[in-house]
Amino acid sequence: LYDLVDYFVVNLSSPNTPGLRALQEKEPLRHLVKKLTDERSKKRKYRPILLKIAPDIHEEMLKDILAVTQSLKIDGIIATNTTVARDNLKTPRDHLDKIGNGGLSGKPLLDRSDRIVALARKCTPGLPIIGVGGINAPEDARQKINCGAQLIQLYSGMIFYGPGLIKDIKKLLSSQITSK
Repeated sequence: LYDLVDYFVVNLSSPNTPGLRALQEKEPLRHLVKKLTDERSKKRKYRPILLKIAPDIHEEMLKDILAVTQSLKIDGIIATNTTVARDNLKTPRDHLDKIGNGGLSGKPLLDRSDRIVALARKCTPGLPIIGVGGINAPEDARQKINCGAQLIQLYSGMIFYGPGLIKDIKKLLSSQITSK
């Protein structure tokens, strides 16, 4: 796919793939990223590599991940994927148990994702960060950017609120730029 894409995302954070999140540990991550960057160095054309991380990691693990990304020249972070946490949901626990495991997206993810974005920005001031998770309104997008994301991605917000959400986000953000 190298000649067909603009960039690659290494998604080590899918909660739906057994054992995948273990690759976010420092040494497995270092080994994987080194192989990828070594392969990239053999290519004529440069393709950025971004790392997509989970919202459920603790601060020390995030710092390890960011240290690896900096030492091995990863081009950016996508923060975050879906969460495995089920805290503070309105859905009864027995119903959740019937649904089964998997990643939870949407509004319940906003605070977790913002925490990861803010910490990533603090630890890696120059590294591009794409903020993802819980953006359901223009204010959520602004909050994600205020936490340190340079770009945002929408998933659930698009499903629940439609493509007009993008227009509303753009309107809010551009009004803030022009008012400064």
